[in-house]
Amino acid sequence: MNVIARLGLASTDVPLATWPDLPGDWTRVVHPTLLETIGLHAALSVATKALHLANHLADV
Repeated sequence: MNVIARLGLASTDVPLATWPDLPGDWTRVVHPTLLETIGLHAALSVATKALHLANHLADV
């Protein structure tokens, strides 16, 4: 089975990893990338909030 991890953004999908021809139970192979994706999402959320706050403070 071919497995592809993608990060869905508002304007596009970003491929994160591809595992061609994974046999059987592939969750142990893919799980670390999913954890990295969750961490990336959290970091982007914090950065976005910080940018919005900086822009708000600059307008005041």
